[in-house]
Parts: sequence; structure tokens; C-alpha cells
Amino acid sequence: MNRAPAPLEARLRCLDGQPAPADVVRDWRRFLDLPDKARQGLWEILAPSLAGAVDAVMEKRAEAFCRLYDLSAPDLQASLRVCRFVLSRASSLDLAATDVAEDVAALSGDDARGGVVVLSWYEAAKAVIRRGILEESIFDHGKVLVGLDWRVDRIAGSDRGVHLDAPLAVLTLRLRDGGRDERTTIYVAPPALGQIKEACDRIERMIAGAPRPPSGEPKAQG
Repeated sequence: MNRAPAPLEARLRCLDGQPAPADVVRDWRRFLDLPDKARQGLWEILAPSLAGAVDAVMEKRAEAFCRLYDLSAPDLQASLRVCRFVLSRASSLDLAATDVAEDVAALSGDDARGGVVVLSWYEAAKAVIRRGILEESIFDHGKVLVGLDWRVDRIAGSDRGVHLDAPLAVLTLRLRDGGRDERTTIYVAPPALGQIKEACDRIERMIAGAPRPPSGEPKAQG
């Protein structure tokens, strides 16, 4: 199918008005050349990759996708790459959907169908991408609690005394320090559990009552 070429110098809002690099223009053309059904179904492969979930399972799904739509692996990779680029850049700048519409129109020329598909993914992609940006922004500056495991034990006695029969919470904190995952186990007596609960309740109230950032400033996506 003959398609009108994209403008030679597509200036993109997601690049602060700079021209799209040649490889982005080239990959976008490969995306537009996918069969219509393949373009529409690409989200099932693209969405997990936005959150960094690229593993052996996803690789098999990508292979099956290529077989289903008779695609070459390089064409699929180029399409995923350019869609991630546009969506990630736009999300990092907190662009409105109208701005993204201008970018995909600039890249697409007269072939609007591919741009419409990408635009339909934007809000969902933006939530995932900005959540990742927030997490990485925190990880850049120290250890972050990403989860915990717990159990309740009872201390029957020790070399210091017998018949104690005291409950004790055991918390294993899952921490991330840059690219490293760590685990730290702490023991918490009932009085300290009350302090932790009170602190968490106060923090939740503070977060719930925090003013939203003004329009135009980055907003944390939960």
C-alpha cells in the first residue's frame, strides 16, 4: 500500500519542539506498515514492556504475535521501540493527549490510522510510565521499602528467664537500593506495633490531605 511519507522534519512536542531523529521516523514508518489488526493488537505486547516486564514469557508471546500476523521480528521490535519512545517521552513531560495527537500526526503524515491507535493507548501508558518514573526517582536517593512479610511468634523463654509466653511480631522488610534488592528482618513488640500503626494512620491522613500540584507540574501517579 502506498502511503504519503511523513514530513522530513517532524518537530515533536515530546522532544520540546526538536525534530524527530531519523531512526524514530524510520521506525514509525515500519509501525505504520504493520497490518491494521497487528497495530491494533500491539498493546498486548507493548503494555508489559512499559513496566519493564520483559522475560521469557513475554518473548514467547512476541514470537506468537509475529506468527499470528506474519510479521518479522525486526518489524515488531522497531514498532515496539518507537511506540515506547513516543509514549515515554510524552509521559515524562506530562503532555496532554492533544499534544500527543499533534506528535503522532506529525510523524504519520496523511496516514492517521496508526496515530489514532497509539493515542488511544496514551492515558493507560502514561499511568504506568509515570508510576515507574516516580519509583525510579525515589530509588535514585536511597533504600526504598517495596514490600514486607510478617508472622507472629511467641517467646516461651530464654537464658534470661522462663515462662515469658510473650507475643512478638516478626517483620521482614523488602528493600530496593538502586538495582539491588535486600531483605531486613526486625522484631517488633506489641507496644511498638501500636506506634507503627499510629504513625501509618497519620501519614495516610497527611497524604490524603496533601494539595494536588498545579496544572503543568509533574503529578505522582499511584
